Amino acid sequence: MMRLGFAPRIAVISALILGCGIVATGILSLHKYESTLSDFLASRFEFVVNDIRQNIEAQLDLGLSLEDMQDEVQRLNAIMSADEQILSIEVFDTKGFVLFSTDPSFVGDLVTENWVDAGRVGSDRAVWRILETDAGVVGALLRNNLGQHVGSLALRYSREFLDGSVSNQFSRLSLIILMVLLGIITISIYGTIFLLRSQHRAQEGLRNAIDDVVNSCRDGEALAWAKTEYPDLAAFADSVFVSHDEIDSALQEIRKLDKEGEK
Repeated sequence: MMRLGFAPRIAVISALILGCGIVATGILSLHKYESTLSDFLASRFEFVVNDIRQNIEAQLDLGLSLEDMQDEVQRLNAIMSADEQILSIEVFDTKGFVLFSTDPSFVGDLVTENWVDAGRVGSDRAVWRILETDAGVVGALLRNNLGQHVGSLALRYSREFLDGSVSNQFSRLSLIILMVLLGIITISIYGTIFLLRSQHRAQEGLRNAIDDVVNSCRDGEALAWAKTEYPDLAAFADSVFVSHDEIDSALQEIRKLDKEGEK
């Protein structure tokens, strides 16, 4: 198995760290894009919902009940026909039963609990929003002239535009991130190798110089270079050579005495 050198290992680690940062930034950017676009679409339909709410509440102020407003279906159908993104508009009572809708098959059905709960949680707000898997929903509470909650209305709109836009943005971001990653990896590898090459050479030279001092006990080219770069090493090498010479002298004296003793 091939082992990478010091500089390539640093380059790979740097590229991985930068790559993770870029990918995380891309994911956050995509999420922000989806959130912003979703808010924009919901805000557009909030205007429609508020207009419908005001019209219905005006009739409630005149003493009509929600059950008596079946003629409102024609107006809701006209609103839905004017915007192809609107899927349906429902008006339901406080228990969640649909009173009238742009889709007659929904009348009498019980709406999802999420719609009822969203109205309760958002009772202090003019409108509430839910983003479901198949559609977006914008709704509002309906109150009579006494401020009592008598029902709610909900407008469902298609997610096709939102999902298509997010998908296109994902494709663009993926291409940009891939190009940036390739550039970052290339720059990181070559840049790190270039920056650490001189340091690696210095370490190799210092290793050879120490080998000259400790193992070879000679003043070679590596040691000559290291003395100019590292003054402390020069002093250490001189002391080692002096000690080595003194040890050699002592050994010679010992051998000389041994020979004289043999005679």
